[in-house]
Amino acid sequence: MNAPRRALDAAAALAAAGVVAAALAADGMRPAPLAVALFTLLLFAAENSQIRLPSSTTVSPGFMMIMASIAAFDGRGVVLGAAIVGFCGTAQITLLRRRRFSTQLFNSCQYLLAAAFAAFVFDLLSWRSGPGLFAAAIVATTGFAVVNVALVLPHVAIGERLPPGDVWGDMRPAIPNYFAFGLLGLLLGQLYSSVGWIVLPLLIVPVAIARKVFASFLELKEAHEATVKVFIRAIEAKDPYTAGHAERVAKYALYVGREMNFSSARLEHLRYAALMHDIGKLAVPSRLLNKPGRLTPEEYSRVQRHNRVCIDILTRVDFMKTMVVAASDTHAHFDSGGDRADNLVMEAHIVAVTDAFDAMTSTRAYRRALAQEVAFAELRDKAGSQFNPDCVEALVRAIERRGEKYGLGYEQDTTDFSVAPPVVGVGSAGLGDLLKPEAVQA
Repeated sequence: MNAPRRALDAAAALAAAGVVAAALAADGMRPAPLAVALFTLLLFAAENSQIRLPSSTTVSPGFMMIMASIAAFDGRGVVLGAAIVGFCGTAQITLLRRRRFSTQLFNSCQYLLAAAFAAFVFDLLSWRSGPGLFAAAIVATTGFAVVNVALVLPHVAIGERLPPGDVWGDMRPAIPNYFAFGLLGLLLGQLYSSVGWIVLPLLIVPVAIARKVFASFLELKEAHEATVKVFIRAIEAKDPYTAGHAERVAKYALYVGREMNFSSARLEHLRYAALMHDIGKLAVPSRLLNKPGRLTPEEYSRVQRHNRVCIDILTRVDFMKTMVVAASDTHAHFDSGGDRADNLVMEAHIVAVTDAFDAMTSTRAYRRALAQEVAFAELRDKAGSQFNPDCVEALVRAIERRGEKYGLGYEQDTTDFSVAPPVVGVGSAGLGDLLKPEAVQA
C-alpha cells in the first residue's frame, strides 16, 4: 500500500474514533440495542450483495438501511446508533476472507463517518413530518454523499491508479439513487418506530428490488461492451498493424470530453463512438489498408466508402444507433461548409482529432511514428480547416497536464513489418492519417 493511501486510511480511522468518542461522551439516551442489531444485519446483507463497478468502486442499496435506522432511533442516540450500524454493518465477507483488513477498516470507517454526519444533520433539523421530512432527507442525504465521495474517490483513485475523473464518472450516476433511497429509508424507519418488527418485510423487499435493478443495468452495459469488443477484434484481425488503435483513440477522446466538461452519459456515448469509428474498415481490402505508398484516386475513393459501411452496421445495432453521426463523420473536415459541417456533432470533431493524433504517433506500414511535438504542431496547423480548434487545444492540454508522452520513442505497441516503414511518410491508406493521395489533393 502506498504512503498517500496509508495516510488516508489512518485519517479515516482517527476521525471515526473521534466521532464515536464524542457520541459516547454526549449527554442523552443510548439507541435501542435491538434496533441497532436489526439495522446492522440488514446493512450487512445489503453490503454483501453489492455490485462492483468498472473502477472497483461498488454500489449497493445499503444507504437506505442507514437512513431507516436514523429515523427508527427517533432521537435516542441517533449519531451513536448510526455510527455503530455504519461501522459493523459494512463488514464484507469477501474482504475478510482475502485478509484485506486495511481495506475493510477504511470502508467501515468511511461509512461510519458518513452515517454519523447524516444522523447529526437529520437530528439537528428535527423535522419529522410533511415537507420538513422531505427537506431533512435531502439535507441528510447530501451530507452522507459528500462525506462518502470525499473519502472513497481519492482512496480508489490512489489504490487503483486511476484518474479521479474516471472514478467520479463511475460514482456520479449512482448519486441520484441516494436521494430516492434516503427518503424511502426515512419513511420505513419512521414506520418501524411506530409499528415495530412487522415492517421488516418492507425493509427487505426494496433492497432486493434495488439490487436487481443495479445488476440488470450493469449486465446490459457488459453486453454492450462485449458487442463492441467483438467488432474491435474483427477490425484488428483485418488490420493487425493498428492493434490497440481504437482503445487509444477512445482514451484520448475521453481526455478531450472531460476537458470540455461532458456529462458521464455523454462521455460514455463518446467512448463508444471512438471505439467504433473504424468499423467500416471491415469493407476495405487489406491490401489497401496497408499499402506503403500513395493510393490512386480510385483506391482512395474505395477506402472512403467505409463511412457508408460504418453507418449501415451501426444502424443495425440498437444501442449503437445514437452514435452513427459521431462515429461515421470523423473524417469530414471541420471547414467542409454547408449543412454537413453544421450537422457534425462535437463527438465527431473530437474523434477526428484523436484519431489523427494516434495515427501520427503510431508506426504504420507507410511511416514511422512521429514525435509527439510534431503531431501537436500538425494538428494545430490544420486547426480551423481540417480539425476543430477547440478539440485540438483540449487534447494538447489534457496530455501535457498529465505529463504523458506518445509517438517516436514512446510507442505503446510495436509491430514487426516485413518491410521497414520509412521515417518520412509518402501517403497513407490508413483511415486516420492526414495525407491524401497526391492526385486528389486540392
